[in-house]
Amino acid sequence: MKLTLVAFCALLFASIALAIAEDYSGTWTLEHSSEPGSVQLGLRYQKTTATGNQEWDESRPVPWSDLRGVSSADLDSNGSRKSFSIERDAGSFQAEGSLSHGHGAGVWTFAPSASFNDQLRRRGIGAADPHQQFELAMSGFQLNTLDQLLASGFQRPSVGDLVAMVGHGVSDRYIAELRGLGLHPNSAQALIRLRDHGVGESFAAAVMKAFPGTTVDELVKLRDHGVGTAYMQTFANMGYRVTADDLIRLRDHGVTSSFIERLRSHGYTKLSIDDLIRLRDNGF
Repeated sequence: MKLTLVAFCALLFASIALAIAEDYSGTWTLEHSSEPGSVQLGLRYQKTTATGNQEWDESRPVPWSDLRGVSSADLDSNGSRKSFSIERDAGSFQAEGSLSHGHGAGVWTFAPSASFNDQLRRRGIGAADPHQQFELAMSGFQLNTLDQLLASGFQRPSVGDLVAMVGHGVSDRYIAELRGLGLHPNSAQALIRLRDHGVGESFAAAVMKAFPGTTVDELVKLRDHGVGTAYMQTFANMGYRVTADDLIRLRDHGVTSSFIERLRSHGYTKLSIDDLIRLRDNGF
């Protein structure tokens, strides 16, 4: 009787897991990536509910090692039908479809990881609900990235924080590139703020190269005041040694390269930052 009950419970849990997995399905595409050892993976999910439309559509390079049961040779074949899995910490995408001449497409079904919530709990995060777990899997969230953040003094996030980061475009790659530049935002809110204010990887890299030691707040301030990489380069090309605060002041007062060139054409070739701002404010 006990064995029968155990078997029934196992079957019941398996049915629940299957129902959850079947609730999340969509389409995939594969193409070659320019990044060595990677493939361009596209995942699309769309569902209409009583509260509105849920949609996820992204394409990005992922390591071939994330895909089990399919290879570059399959992608380049004259035509093959494959079943494979896309492995993520929060779960896997069971995929099937066709591949031919460098392109592949098909359908996927999500299978949540049974151990993922245990891993979150061990890190003091708490458990994700099924939809949160699905969103974290879609984003490619990695527990290793969370571990690195926590080890660096990052404020311990909630599951909601992790999902919010995903929703605002804070990817594992984005975090890694910021860290590579010496930037260590200390909370989920700080990372989201950077992303929401348009501080991309290339902009952050340019600022950190020009002004080592720039803080998260200063990056956001530069972006909010419309200081882009081209504007920064303008003053470097003209021989000015400026600070981040100088650039913000210049931008706020409307000092442009054409304005400076016009002044130089009239013989004003050795003007300070304060001179440029004063002349601009006086209508020159």
